[in-house]
Amino acid sequence: MKQLFSLFFIYLAVSTFPGLHAQSLQVEKDLKQDWLVYEQDQYKPYTGEGNSNTIYLRIDSREHPHDFIRIRSSESFNLLVNGLVCGSGDHFRLPIDSLAKAHNTTTLLFGINQNDLHPRNIHTVMLGMSEKNVLDHAIVKREMSSFRDFAISAVLLLIVMLLVIIRLNPKLAGDYLSVTRIFSMREGEDAQMYSRIANSTNILFYVYCSLLIGYYLIVIFHFVSDLFPIALAFEAESFGGMIFQWLKLSSIILSLLFFKIILVFGLSYLFGIHEIPGIHFFNWIRLLVVFFGLLSIVLFVYFIWHGHSLETHTIFLKLLGWIVGGWMILIFFKLTRRANASMFHLFSYICATELIPFLFMIKVLYN
Repeated sequence: MKQLFSLFFIYLAVSTFPGLHAQSLQVEKDLKQDWLVYEQDQYKPYTGEGNSNTIYLRIDSREHPHDFIRIRSSESFNLLVNGLVCGSGDHFRLPIDSLAKAHNTTTLLFGINQNDLHPRNIHTVMLGMSEKNVLDHAIVKREMSSFRDFAISAVLLLIVMLLVIIRLNPKLAGDYLSVTRIFSMREGEDAQMYSRIANSTNILFYVYCSLLIGYYLIVIFHFVSDLFPIALAFEAESFGGMIFQWLKLSSIILSLLFFKIILVFGLSYLFGIHEIPGIHFFNWIRLLVVFFGLLSIVLFVYFIWHGHSLETHTIFLKLLGWIVGGWMILIFFKLTRRANASMFHLFSYICATELIPFLFMIKVLYN
């Protein structure tokens, strides 16, 4: 176990050190304020009114030497440069200098054409080199290097932490990681997690669960900030900044888990259903660890294979809502077999502990 920790921290140091000196592309300016529309035979500043399907941007290449323009959207669009079709897609990152030379002009007019254009889904920024005096376009390949270092380092940390927890309490870890027991309607009465919901190993699993979901969301937020405003609150450009945002988000999730404990136990006693709070909360953590563990693996593999699609990451984010929605149905049937209460009281309990938090989560994540 000590060797695993040593290997992890060696990798962390090696992966972090190059990032201290490597050049990277950074967001210099949000170009939304420079949007134009073509009306009455002239280009006018975009005000958000009208129903134009094309947005324009006029860029002077002399003001942005060695910079790149990045244009993204949740849906495919046609990109025009000085009246010529540059291509069709949902993500473009183009060097200003090269475009100026190709068109033999210092003024570039970008046109973003999209059927049923939604301005909120269009994201345009100017990216600049961290060291302006170096003309090395290979730096484009390193734009994702800090985030890749974070993604790999965080996965290694999660693996090491899981091995530590399994080593501390193999039986309890086996209960948490059992896929079949998630859907089973019958469970043993002697499960230690029911009676010791706040013991040290259980708390370690709560922390692990928070870090796992935090990692899953941070990776997704990195790609969907154009569509979901909450992602903007956890943006970072450097390796250290990403670690900080991950820990911040995980701390919020951990606080919500402890609030869930208070909610479940408090309402179960309020409704007089004393036999279900341990079963309810443990199965909730079990579901989160198993499903988001599997989804995080899929997400990590997809990212390592250079999967950067906005639509795919949007699907990953929406899966969170589907999983929690399905959980409400599952836990209702599981508790029906264990609760000595009327169907009305049980349904009210599920609404208070699951449905209302679920609607709040949907509002925060997807609004």
